[in-house]
Amino acid sequence: MRETGIPPTYIVLDVPSPMAEWIQAMRKRFDEERSRLPAEITLTGSNGIGFLSPGQSLEFIANCLRRAAEQIPPFEAEFGNVERFENTDIYFLNLIDETPFLRAHEIVANCGLRFEPSPYPYQPHCTLKLRKPPKDLQELLELFLLQAPRHPFRLDLLSLYSLPTPDTCDLIYKVELGSSL
Repeated sequence: MRETGIPPTYIVLDVPSPMAEWIQAMRKRFDEERSRLPAEITLTGSNGIGFLSPGQSLEFIANCLRRAAEQIPPFEAEFGNVERFENTDIYFLNLIDETPFLRAHEIVANCGLRFEPSPYPYQPHCTLKLRKPPKDLQELLELFLLQAPRHPFRLDLLSLYSLPTPDTCDLIYKVELGSSL
């Protein structure tokens, strides 16, 4: 269980421009609060191996993430369709090929960091709308009919973010993928 007062932490892959701006525009359209956060694809935190466990020094975390990032080569990805996590109001873009994300998740899971348990299996995703139901049927249809631009983008940065509040985000650490490859 998370200690009270410790904000959740997420290890993510940063979505590059111009796809990041498209995601921000869609978030602004469907979830204004979410539009203030970086465009990213979750590796840990909300599902899979969960949030970082408290009590690990920033130096230790940075060293573990640097070693993990060295093992993950930069790769191309492409968004698929909008989905909703079952029994939630969390709407997200899935990925056409999840394989490199599953490998990256496994590498981070085994990099020496401690994580809190998560009841949810890992699902690589980019959240568009979080915890607020669509305001009407029209918005729900617009969400599910939304099509991300169909062109690949290159992922080459791994970041650790803390979310002290639902609409604020603090960058804690950033490292390039495959930096020693």
